[in-house]
Amino acid sequence: MRVRKKKRLVLLFATGLTLGGLVFASRSTYIAYAASDNVPQTITTNNAGKTFVTASSGKLYAQYEGQWKEGYGYHRVNIIKEKGKSGRDSYIFCINWSKESPSNKQLTKQYQANPEVQWLVTDFAKGHDKAFERLDNAGADYDLADYWLYQTAIHLVACPNEVSPIDGKKPGDTLDKFAPQVRDKVLRLVNEAKKHKNESDSEIVLNQAKLNFDPSELNINSGDLHGDKYEKSFQVKSDQMHDIQVHAAESKNSKYLSGTRKNGSKVDWNNINADDNLKVSIPYSDMTNNSDFSFKIKATGHWNKRAKVAWIYGNNDPNTQHVAKWAIKATTVAMEGDAEMTVHVKPSFGSLTFVKKGTGNDKKTILPGTKFTLTADGFSQTQTADKDGRVTFTNLPLGKKFHLKEIEQPNPDYNGNYEKDIVELSGDNPQREVNLGDIYNDKKYQNFDITKNNIKGESIEGAQFVLIRKDWKEPFDHISVDEAKRQALRQVNGELVVGHGDQQPYIATTGANGHATFNKVLLDHPEEKYDYYAVEIKSPNGYALGTTPIKLPNVGPTSPDVVTGEMTDNTQPIPTTGSDYLLIEATAAITITCAVGGYAYYVSKKNKKEK
Repeated sequence: MRVRKKKRLVLLFATGLTLGGLVFASRSTYIAYAASDNVPQTITTNNAGKTFVTASSGKLYAQYEGQWKEGYGYHRVNIIKEKGKSGRDSYIFCINWSKESPSNKQLTKQYQANPEVQWLVTDFAKGHDKAFERLDNAGADYDLADYWLYQTAIHLVACPNEVSPIDGKKPGDTLDKFAPQVRDKVLRLVNEAKKHKNESDSEIVLNQAKLNFDPSELNINSGDLHGDKYEKSFQVKSDQMHDIQVHAAESKNSKYLSGTRKNGSKVDWNNINADDNLKVSIPYSDMTNNSDFSFKIKATGHWNKRAKVAWIYGNNDPNTQHVAKWAIKATTVAMEGDAEMTVHVKPSFGSLTFVKKGTGNDKKTILPGTKFTLTADGFSQTQTADKDGRVTFTNLPLGKKFHLKEIEQPNPDYNGNYEKDIVELSGDNPQREVNLGDIYNDKKYQNFDITKNNIKGESIEGAQFVLIRKDWKEPFDHISVDEAKRQALRQVNGELVVGHGDQQPYIATTGANGHATFNKVLLDHPEEKYDYYAVEIKSPNGYALGTTPIKLPNVGPTSPDVVTGEMTDNTQPIPTTGSDYLLIEATAAITITCAVGGYAYYVSKKNKKEK
């Protein structure tokens, strides 16, 4: 590129970039790479020797294709264009400061420009209204004015220390003579260009790639449990990409991925389509020991990238100037791990509930306070029946076989040995809410309450009873005291039981309230029913002994927890102590009896003598 200052021709040169991308003054090393693209392999320049432009004074002066507009500036550059092209896209930028502008030459593509030069070339290509900087007062020739501005910046970026062989000047030696507003624009361009250190920062991408998951986060919960699997669908959305692959970040989780094509065929995980129906499918049995589980799914693919870049053109002649020209570069870029989706699995938990009852009172007895344990592999939970007998176990991991066991029964009249395997929370279609309904404990002991009252309904204290068990519906209406004692229940280890004739019968005596109780009568055959009889074996003074046993029929597991019986004494009590009135009454009765008896004897003797 040629530059003239006043009447002296000054050649502008810049540092040449080798294939490795090296620049002078210990600058960074840039490595260009080859890729499949549609960049022109050759370009042909115009007659650069007859064209130049300068704008260092703030005004535009140009000679172009034989039309002159005289003017002098401190920094003139040759106008380099590609033959056959027009407009802003036809401009070519010189790279070397120390070589002639390539006039009427065919140049071959060499390598991609370094990021700083590339940014300047591609930013210029954006146009006058969109470029980072632009020159004002250029009139209709603003493209030409901006070209001069960006060409000057390229010299300062590419080879700030190179010396012209014409006058020994460096690219920046005349900056102090520029109009201030022009100099400031040049320096701003240079500073901005130096911020771009890699290719991706300096190119202009024409088709941004898109690769993402829909949804971006997959949350799986209890509502996604279908049969024996947690399942939820997702899709992979993409644009400008091909050969999309989907995989779990950790290979051990790849088994949870499944999917089908739109036509119903099995999905190819190395070539995913946008309309593929993809699923995360996790056997619920894999979640039995997890309260929460997360893993990541990644998508990768190849981007059909198209970008504006700057290419360096030259030839094999070392004296030929290198130039930069923007072009569209088409490449295939592998996007490793470009998209990622986190899968959160919050497994469903089951519950178990029931009401604890006893068989007594026609199976209506509530057994509050009963304690249970529910156990499984790696799991244990204890719950206690509330006042209504309700027991509830929650947060039960599905897929386990549980065992329910009664461990404490506060009601001494009932067995505390209930056990059951709970299998409903596992299998091919696990339940999530298991309700056992009412579960029963068989009655272990039966309690009896016997009362004795007089004809006035008043309690009789001191009456003694024994209890006899008979087969259901066995005839029994009378028994002697001695035989009753022989057949009576005995107390053994705190329980009232049949047999054990070598021990004394158990005798219950009515208290002041007239009640006699037989507690803890052992139901040694809870599945059978018996008739029980309370037999009075001794009555208190003044009362007759009850001769008819009190029948307590059909006693078994579903009988009331306390079976009651009643005896009424119909005899008139004979007082043994009392008031003077009672004594007088008794004496009078005796006197009358004796008088009547004496008179009868007298009449009898008289009748015998007359005969």
